[in-house]
Amino acid sequence: MMSSDLHDVFGDGRRRRTARWLVVAGFGVWVAGLALWELTSIGSLAASLAGGAALTYGLSRVAQGSGGTGSPVWAVTVPVAISLVLISQGVGQAEFAVRVALVGLGTLGMVVVFLRVLDERLTVERQLAQRTLADERRRLAGDVHDLVGHTLSASMLHTTAARLAVRSDPDAAIASLERAEQQGRRSMNDIRSVVRLLRDDPGTVPTAPRASELPQLIEAFVSAGADITFRSTGDLDDLPAPSALTVYRVVQEGLTNAVRHGTGDVDVTVDHLGDCVDVEISNDRAQPSAVATPGNGLIGMRERINAIDGTLEVGATGTGHRWVLHARIPA
Repeated sequence: MMSSDLHDVFGDGRRRRTARWLVVAGFGVWVAGLALWELTSIGSLAASLAGGAALTYGLSRVAQGSGGTGSPVWAVTVPVAISLVLISQGVGQAEFAVRVALVGLGTLGMVVVFLRVLDERLTVERQLAQRTLADERRRLAGDVHDLVGHTLSASMLHTTAARLAVRSDPDAAIASLERAEQQGRRSMNDIRSVVRLLRDDPGTVPTAPRASELPQLIEAFVSAGADITFRSTGDLDDLPAPSALTVYRVVQEGLTNAVRHGTGDVDVTVDHLGDCVDVEISNDRAQPSAVATPGNGLIGMRERINAIDGTLEVGATGTGHRWVLHARIPA
């Protein structure tokens, strides 16, 4: 879920709690006004009007969903006001049949309004649950993509290195195959953790990588034969967990794409600038004239960065021979 959506949800929750208390208080003041009718008509009228206004306004706010969705204000205030007037008039009637009719009609109107408000609130809650589920599915899909994509790229590099060295240097070929096997086992363990998390098994939350672990990530690619130049400035250990994970995933996905689709050397720069982390990954393009189509990796990366109010720019340089990924992530 995006940060703006979360802000709307939390703000809506606070408004609803305030509106509920206003409904309770307004109802209490309105009932007190009816009870005071025999003692002071002016005080009773003032209390009834004030309580009725608070009750009506509170119900109209409860009926409103986040972003102004739900019933319009008049659709709640008008029937509630009419119902309060009918009940107030009915209480003061001397004839029993008239009193029962007025109070009954007013109460029926209030019940209908309450049922309508409840139904709309349930609809809003279902929509929120669906959005939350969709966001969680996208997040898990992005995690699985990052794990599998990175592992396959690194394993393919190791396998290619082993194939090229199997005749001239068998020991180096064996070492490359062992690294590919290690990458595969590590990826299988990560995927098992994600699957257990989907099954809601207790105590199976996978450990999220942090930005301070970038040197190990770079080394995994370099040991597989990738030509990577890595530069980092600033302390990455004190980043908030969401920012640290985002920095790691952006570098991981950027390197995976650079190794898979690019050629030549890859330059990776990570600068902690105080209020943000600036990440830039550049590599030579295999086909400068080709029009790049964003894949699931870039889409997931952009969603991950947007979720914490960061920015992402991806594209070719002016000459078209170099591909650059530039991300700015709040720290």
